[in-house]
Amino acid sequence: MKKTLIATTMLIGLGVGFALAPNAPVFAQETSQTAEAGVKNWLDAMGTRVDLAQAKIAMLRARVALEIENSPEKAHEALDDAQTWVTKIQETTVSGAEDKMQALSKNIKQAKEAITEMPDEARAKIDALTVATEAQLLEFKQATLDTDEAKLLQTQYAQAEAHAALLQAQLAEKMDETGALATAYLDKAKAFYQSTKEGASENWKAGLAEISEDIDVAKQLATEKKDQAGAAIVDLTKRAADFVSGEQEK
Repeated sequence: MKKTLIATTMLIGLGVGFALAPNAPVFAQETSQTAEAGVKNWLDAMGTRVDLAQAKIAMLRARVALEIENSPEKAHEALDDAQTWVTKIQETTVSGAEDKMQALSKNIKQAKEAITEMPDEARAKIDALTVATEAQLLEFKQATLDTDEAKLLQTQYAQAEAHAALLQAQLAEKMDETGALATAYLDKAKAFYQSTKEGASENWKAGLAEISEDIDVAKQLATEKKDQAGAAIVDLTKRAADFVSGEQEK
């Protein structure tokens, strides 16, 4: 029953797709001064979304720490990281998100308090935090913007979402015996990575091709050789963390 409830919660998160809409470039029809202000607002909002995606990664790391690694200490540390990202957003947030960031902060604190004495409740609270964060990311949904700075932020966001999807795949691999849910999250991660291909360096394109192939291998393992799938997804997650931290060239 527990695994069914967790899988259902994760399935809700799977419905959160790309928050970068491939619309026509924004601000194209506006005056120069208005467009300049619009671009700044866009960049500020995009920066907030990147930070919020980082908070989601930290929440999922906490979930992995509790469910797979059985480490309350790592879960605490991960939620501390989530709080750091949310605090940053609170200090620089776009208008209208203050109350929701405050609510996230409060719920992170409650999840931390539950880890030691009520681990099942902590798991549920972290799941709820992740779902709330994904909903907030959708509210920040934006059209694409064709500038170098914007493209960099869009790439950072896509890499963060891919990392989050791989963490969710890691959890799903342990909770869904069919492998279907893990496969769906692996597909999601691959799609986010592929969205960064246009205009990327040759080194990054080569890295994309490699990780895409390895995701396909992990998908096959998830349904055919589950005893090997977990290790493959963990390896992908570690590489995704390197991408997000900038240790791999874009």
